[in-house]
Amino acid sequence: MANFSYGNAYNVNIRAQERVNLHPGWDVHRLALTFEVTAHGNYTKDAPFLVTGRLWAFDVPGPANWLGILAPAGPIALKPFATTLTMEATVTETQLRGLEKARAGADLNLTAELTVTSLAEVERWPADTAQEPVRISHAAWSNAITQLDAGAFVDILVPLTEVEGRATAARRIREAKTAIRDGRYEHAVTLARQSLDAVRETCNTQSIYNRAVNKKAAERDQEERWAMLTQSAFALFSGAPHDDTGTTEHFTWTRADAVAAVATAAGLLARLEDLP
Repeated sequence: MANFSYGNAYNVNIRAQERVNLHPGWDVHRLALTFEVTAHGNYTKDAPFLVTGRLWAFDVPGPANWLGILAPAGPIALKPFATTLTMEATVTETQLRGLEKARAGADLNLTAELTVTSLAEVERWPADTAQEPVRISHAAWSNAITQLDAGAFVDILVPLTEVEGRATAARRIREAKTAIRDGRYEHAVTLARQSLDAVRETCNTQSIYNRAVNKKAAERDQEERWAMLTQSAFALFSGAPHDDTGTTEHFTWTRADAVAAVATAAGLLARLEDLP
């Protein structure tokens, strides 16, 4: 919570809320953030104050963490209870893509550098500046992006289970997501491959694959087609931990590759919950 002090008389507290809205435009959009404002001390009720600010992306690698100016719709009035303040910044398509890549499926962390200026009381210095962290959950941000038609999200929950192999696989999926955030893409693909062991064991994939591999694709039944998908994913992802001469030693893995691998493995693992 950011605290703004005006001598020994009173102070104003501003706390960021999780609520976020994105309003679409042509290549640029309005990002609306919500704050809660509370005044304490010997202040004049309904005294007008103006809140301005600057918005930064927090903990983003590289120097490109500046987002833009935060502006309110107008001044606020100090009240003896919490009031809501909405501030907006302009964000571009490029900035949105950068934020998505930087957060890598985690919560979005921003920093608002706010200045609160009195428009009426002049007995003391009228302005104070402080920083307020803005944390937006993955779910809230994903929903805002989806409504903007700037992207789509599929969250896959791998159920917790007492089955040892599946529990280990679920842990590897969690580790793989962390590896993606850390930029360790090859390691994330390796973990995705390892997590498929539980799928292959439960579904008897190798045996079914051997039965189906020489059939025409149109002649394979549903179980065989799932086996073909699982085994193909396993073979592809195996290129990460292995450096076979002339083949996998030349494999490279991008962030998009790692995301696709982990999403595929997570989806196949989650499917086990509905199998008899």
